[in-house]
Amino acid sequence: MGTGLVLISSPPVRDPKRDLYTGQIAEEAALLSRSWAIIAREVKLDEEEDKARQVWSDFAKSVQTFIGEYGIKYIIMIVGMSEPGIMIRAHPYDSTSKEILEIVRSGLEPHFETRVTDPGAEDSSNQVLPIVRLELGPDERGLMKDQFVNSIADIVGLINTRLGISEGNESSSGVLD
Repeated sequence: MGTGLVLISSPPVRDPKRDLYTGQIAEEAALLSRSWAIIAREVKLDEEEDKARQVWSDFAKSVQTFIGEYGIKYIIMIVGMSEPGIMIRAHPYDSTSKEILEIVRSGLEPHFETRVTDPGAEDSSNQVLPIVRLELGPDERGLMKDQFVNSIADIVGLINTRLGISEGNESSSGVLD
């Protein structure tokens, strides 16, 4: 059971460059930070386009339902990429998002090579909440995975504090008092 206002997600990816371990990384980061998580099932490369599109649609609907039900205010999406380092993409880019993006960037930068870039077309859809998409290179998903998970757990705590949630105003059941 998660707590706080941050949702960590690993969306379905249907791409030859995808990585099967990002779901596990998202799960570990959510467990360590005691935050919410939604991890999609893997989409096989040989699945039909319509079926893959339906998986993505179902995932998006479940995220929207979850957001409404649990009052989520921010999403951290974790995916893989083939290049080294961590690519950070944020949408939308309003003042709150800029501040939270800076929390994410400054939390990762001491330990990882990071680049901040504009959101891709898939990120700039009609999202209602701020999203930061973290694209992890091979080393960040492998050798440096534990450091990444620890960093994200710290970052989630800082974001929750910035959004007005702290450990002190949560009951042991994870429900806000």
